[in-house]
Amino acid sequence: MGTTIDFSSPEVNYSLGINFSRTKASKWLEQNAWKYGFVLSYPKGYESVTGYSYESWHYRYIGRSNAEALKKSGKILELWLREKQ
Repeated sequence: MGTTIDFSSPEVNYSLGINFSRTKASKWLEQNAWKYGFVLSYPKGYESVTGYSYESWHYRYIGRSNAEALKKSGKILELWLREKQ
């Protein structure tokens, strides 16, 4: 389906974890990652759907057109993919 990547920044000494969600880099990703084909893998509030805790740093590459369609749908990746089956 795609490649996953963990983002970090010097704002958190390049560590992974919940502190990343409070960085400028995280805010930028929230607004712009889809433009480059990336979507948040495990969004906050959907732990029961994804089976994972919120991870603000963990993104999946699904391609630009898919990421745009996902954004327009207003859904999270897990639910969007279920509709595609």
